[in-house]
Amino acid sequence: MKVISAITLDELTDVLMNLVEDDEVDFEYVVNEESEGRFASIACTIDGLDFWLLPVGDGPFYEDFLLSKTFESHIDPEVLCAEFNSTHKFASATPVTVRMDDDNDEYDEIAIEVEKLVLLQGGVTAAHIRVLIRLWCGMLLSNQEFFEGPTIESADGDELE
Repeated sequence: MKVISAITLDELTDVLMNLVEDDEVDFEYVVNEESEGRFASIACTIDGLDFWLLPVGDGPFYEDFLLSKTFESHIDPEVLCAEFNSTHKFASATPVTVRMDDDNDEYDEIAIEVEKLVLLQGGVTAAHIRVLIRLWCGMLLSNQEFFEGPTIESADGDELE
């Protein structure tokens, strides 16, 4: 097994190709790369759920990458993120403002961004990266209903229904 401290886009797509060839999951990806190869993003889909894999830094050698998924916030984002972060240690949720209209803050929406930073310093193997991505996908799928479930409002001392 090769130990990786930095990864190229080609090496990363080789890891993803192994996930595509796995019969247990329906996994697809599309690489988006700037013309000079200095920035890349990979749009991924697992069983119909979309997320991003974002190599961090200037290419062609990336020392880290970010797994990221944005969910719409149908409930109080602070309550939702606090609950998610207190129960999950694999990834973290953060409320983010989505600008709908630059001239009017009234139309801004809050979304929930769930992220996992994968550090390659010290070396990891391709098998380890595959396992991390599979854990990420499992975490997203098992929490999809959590983010898109029934509405819960912040009660400020009142009991939640």
